[in-house]
Amino acid sequence: MIGQILVATDLSARAGRALVRGAVFARRHNGRLHLMHVTPQFSLKGVAESYRPYRIGVEDQTRWVDAARAQLHALAESASTRFGIAVQEYAAVGNVVSEIGSFVRSFSADVLVVGTHGDGFLRDLLLGSTAFALVQRAVCPLLVTKTESEDPYANVLVGVDFTSTCRHALETALRIAPGAHVAVLHAVQIPYEGTINIRTGESNAPDSWWRQAVDAARRDLDEFIDESDAEPRVERFAAYGNAAHARLNRAEVARAGLIVVGKRSSSSADALRAGRRRCSRWLTAPQ
Repeated sequence: MIGQILVATDLSARAGRALVRGAVFARRHNGRLHLMHVTPQFSLKGVAESYRPYRIGVEDQTRWVDAARAQLHALAESASTRFGIAVQEYAAVGNVVSEIGSFVRSFSADVLVVGTHGDGFLRDLLLGSTAFALVQRAVCPLLVTKTESEDPYANVLVGVDFTSTCRHALETALRIAPGAHVAVLHAVQIPYEGTINIRTGESNAPDSWWRQAVDAARRDLDEFIDESDAEPRVERFAAYGNAAHARLNRAEVARAGLIVVGKRSSSSADALRAGRRRCSRWLTAPQ
């Protein structure tokens, strides 16, 4: 069950996509929708410094915060009317990631939904955007969306590496998209295979190694899913190669509208970087 949904918005037009998805979750799961905006403290100070000759003071900063609160309230009312749900709104001033993280922990959010900025997402991630920072520090399942849609997920892909976080990712996918077809993928790659091939002098050795590795991965995947109480609708795939690329290729074939990965120090970020053009949404699920 998804009872508590938090949508974090920067009040941009594109950020409204996250609000639509969050409202759909709340309506479908009979959950509570919380809408939050954080005005960065540094931006207020920076603007005040930049316009020092014009004597921008505390009253101006207060006016900007009040304007953000008014815009947040208008968004909440619009979503409430459109989807027929109650929307709780929260405004804060400070570090965006810290404030959102504190709020998520304060009421044990089941999912945090944020939007991206379209074609600039890859650049934003590499520069350390809010979305990227939230992925790295996620304390609850984080849904990053770049399209606006009210349709339920039809096809979901879950990438696993048999860690506990990936087990939680599979369980989260089943909760987030209860009516979807779910495919689970594990990609395996032999380390230093090029060096091994050169030293052995066996030109056909890699093909044999790949087949053995994939066969072993299939067995491990079957055991992993059987132990997770996953529903029969879960389809299983094992592939050889880079995990991020394998996920994206399978997602394209399966027309997955959502890709779910377990939260790790690097894999989630790499997947987000690589996948921005092929999938409309990513969900990273920490343990």
